[in-house]
Amino acid sequence: MQSGKIKHYNSDKGYGFIDVDEQSEDVFFHVSNVRLSQPITVGQRVYFNSERNHKDQLRATEVTDASLSIEESSAKVNHASIRSNQSHQSGSQRLSDVNSRNDTSNSNRQNKKSWKSTALSVLILIAIIFFGYTELKPALLGDAPSNTTSASSYVETETSAITGDPQIDQTIVLIQQGGPFPYPNKDGTTFYNRESRLPAQSQGYYREYTVPTPGVSHRGARRIVTGGNPPTVYYLTIDHYDSFQKLQVN
Repeated sequence: MQSGKIKHYNSDKGYGFIDVDEQSEDVFFHVSNVRLSQPITVGQRVYFNSERNHKDQLRATEVTDASLSIEESSAKVNHASIRSNQSHQSGSQRLSDVNSRNDTSNSNRQNKKSWKSTALSVLILIAIIFFGYTELKPALLGDAPSNTTSASSYVETETSAITGDPQIDQTIVLIQQGGPFPYPNKDGTTFYNRESRLPAQSQGYYREYTVPTPGVSHRGARRIVTGGNPPTVYYLTIDHYDSFQKLQVN
């Protein structure tokens, strides 16, 4: 399954978009394909399968979350272990009936073998659960910069006041000088303007960049969207694309 975060959700119309990890193209989803343990919220981490429709658009066929994935995986492992133990015990019982006339020593050896097999099954089950959690742990901790090298290359520089907000002004400077950006796999990717809140332009005209939010460990809800290459127009959204404000940038 792929993973990402809810980027936008229209509760009245029952659809939204997922910001996919390590992928610039967002994925459309409908509420009918969502199986989450909590109500849908922007910034919520999800896991999903997707496919392209006849218009070559990516659509999620199933959306779930990490807790459901772990519960279902554990249930399947437990069910398989129980069936394995039941099958083994049934075989042991039949073998015991056939060899009921054997001496006490043979019976003790058989019981010892059964105990070892059961203990081995329990150890295998514990190993599966542990390693499954280890694989999912980074995703459960939330969004973070893609790697240590990229994160360490992002350095704040002194900027002249443009809007008066240090993070917004810093992001504008990084855009004008071409980086380095705090989220190199996300910053500079195409903004598709699917809700048509910005003037209609050809695909690839708009690009989006993360504006860090103090005190927030993930990307937050603030973005700068530029138009043109090089940029000739700048828009700011502080509510995850629900509204935009045009910036005066020289």
